Amino acid sequence: MRAGGLKHRITLQRYEQSQGPLGEPIKCWVDYATIWAEVKGISGRELLATGSLSSEATVRIWIRYRSDVKQGHRVKYLSPAVSGDIYGIEAALPDNDRTSLELLCKGGVANG
Repeated sequence: MRAGGLKHRITLQRYEQSQGPLGEPIKCWVDYATIWAEVKGISGRELLATGSLSSEATVRIWIRYRSDVKQGHRVKYLSPAVSGDIYGIEAALPDNDRTSLELLCKGGVANG
């Protein structure tokens, strides 16, 4: 994997459960790594449902291989133009040599 293509900064997040001060369960997204990546848009669409307009984007992200990235985690893309886009990881596909990892992600409608 060429380092020159990894020009975008992303943060990997996973959903964790912890305990609050009163012992109540708290579920939240927790950052576990901020790394360099290559982010490319694949497709996008807009949906009109129940009178509101929503958009959905599909992106492909390449990173150096990591064994801790799983389907169901999410990526926060730290773009300089916006405060950050959130993409849910649909698939994490390693290459044959396990040097890079391709993340197929969706964001927009159901990325919460």
